[in-house]
Amino acid sequence: MIEPHYNTVIIGAGPAGLIAGVEAYNPDHSIIILEKMHKTGLKLRISGKGRCNITNEESMQSFLNRFGKKGRFLKYAFSQFFNHDLLKYINDLGVPTKLERGGRYFCKSDRATDIVVAFEKKLNGLKIPIAMKTQVTGLQLNAGGQYVLQLTQGDHKSQVMADQVCVCSGGLGYPATGSTGDGYRMAKSFDHTIIDTAPSLVPVLTAGDTAKRVMGVSLRNVSLSIWDEGKKITEMFGEMMFTRKGITGPIILTLSETLVTMLDSRKEVQIKIDLKPALDHKKLDQRLLREIANNSKQNFRSLLKTLIPLKMIDLFVDLTEIDPSTKLHQVSGDQRKRLRMLLKEFPMQVIGHDSYDRAIVTSGGVSLKEIDPTTMESKLASKLYFAGEVIDVNGETGGYNLTSSWSTGFLAGRSMRNNEFVR
Repeated sequence: MIEPHYNTVIIGAGPAGLIAGVEAYNPDHSIIILEKMHKTGLKLRISGKGRCNITNEESMQSFLNRFGKKGRFLKYAFSQFFNHDLLKYINDLGVPTKLERGGRYFCKSDRATDIVVAFEKKLNGLKIPIAMKTQVTGLQLNAGGQYVLQLTQGDHKSQVMADQVCVCSGGLGYPATGSTGDGYRMAKSFDHTIIDTAPSLVPVLTAGDTAKRVMGVSLRNVSLSIWDEGKKITEMFGEMMFTRKGITGPIILTLSETLVTMLDSRKEVQIKIDLKPALDHKKLDQRLLREIANNSKQNFRSLLKTLIPLKMIDLFVDLTEIDPSTKLHQVSGDQRKRLRMLLKEFPMQVIGHDSYDRAIVTSGGVSLKEIDPTTMESKLASKLYFAGEVIDVNGETGGYNLTSSWSTGFLAGRSMRNNEFVR
């Protein structure tokens, strides 16, 4: 049963909303969290392939760099609540964590739902209700300085008053989890600027059938560069994977914002994959010469087995136009060069990207210039707060974005906790 008035209303029960609810707790305040879906934290439940990459081990400065120029906005929030604070927080809620490769922290159980359930239990203990299947369809400020929220619960419509509101409704990524841009519409009601949104940390689509032929192949320790009209734009080292229609994986997801922007500008985008980044062209050629000299009676296919994943061999045979049965001592200099160029500059044409349905996060959102980074309060409307993905901050994959949601939600909750209201 939703009461007609609350001191604090939090919109959205994702990571930012859940922690904001806990931190907003004040025995003198009435608080409620409104969630339009049938479960809390739906996107959190599927994060990290259902395992939840909670945060990352990196230093604060390295962490901030993962968000580019927008990282400066998060500096204060991280100073108040950062990765090890978060880990202790979650451990204290009864959820053990573990450190894995790449400095990434996960639930020890490999079940993201454990975190959601722990937060639900904590909120229940604080007697902070979560109203499920309750969508906020409108948010205004009345003449008395109170917020009026229009609610829809199935066929039933109502309204609730609030002294302060925190919008934690997410962005546009994975809309099936409830992220449908509601927060942007609410922010616009108070003249907030919404920086153009786009899918981020999203797989990209490539031309031809190359990706389909090697679908499922994962490449580690490769370097991928983005090219525009013969000019290298950027480069990244790490892991990637081929899909039925294109490519994905950590380095692709991280570079996807750049790729999406270039595609939206109608530029032809080419990527080149360096399968042997530890060797320059000269050293790789020397290695090929040694392999050929030491195994001269073996065939070309046997050489490829030592260089690339097995599932890529037929593709390389076709692209080099070398008969796989050719003896290595018969491989010409030009043929060896074609192989070397493929190993160092494997080309793929990017023709598109997946939709918001597959985007882990959203780039763009409520302008950072209009939010106080020390409180998460709107600079345009008193006691209106924003936290999580709804704001214009997005970083690389690896636990960084979730940490941003936790930290901004924590800071917003703490800020709301300390406000006083006329009783």
